[in-house]
Amino acid sequence: MTKFQMWKEKHPNLWQFIVFNLMSGITTIVDFSTFAMFNYWIFVSLRAQTFSFWIINYSVEDGGLCAFYAFAFSFAISQTFNFFLQRKTTFKANNNVLKSGIMYAVMVICVYFLQVFIPSLIQAPIALLVGATMGGMIVKLANMTLSMIIQYPMNKWVIMKNASTNKNPDSSVNTETKVTE
Repeated sequence: MTKFQMWKEKHPNLWQFIVFNLMSGITTIVDFSTFAMFNYWIFVSLRAQTFSFWIINYSVEDGGLCAFYAFAFSFAISQTFNFFLQRKTTFKANNNVLKSGIMYAVMVICVYFLQVFIPSLIQAPIALLVGATMGGMIVKLANMTLSMIIQYPMNKWVIMKNASTNKNPDSSVNTETKVTE
């Protein structure tokens, strides 16, 4: 066994958090690239059209309907990708995929509303400071950080469980038992 493998076994929670962040980096590439595609190419003609629904308001200064669609669609695409990536790679979940998917969807919908609401509050002031393009990317990065802060603990302890690994309360060693749902 290599020193790295021994370190991973000695620090499984830290290693899992590192893997989560590495996989989130891949999701970030998907998120940023789809956001850029939607915000700077596909929906750019909608930038001058305001969007307002309930507490979500995207003025022309906030990027209008273009920004709303870009934030919304890039988030939906990246989170679908992230569910399957994190489920198998980071958490090695083997619990019921349908139940996990439903819980993940509820969590993502809550995060989604935060992520489409927050830009309507901070996009214009940040854009005034650094410009619209950089401002959009800064707001997107802030949204993705918020998403990670919410999603890691929810995925680890609630949604993406490995039903075959049970912690033995009398030792610090994991024991393997087969569990079926």
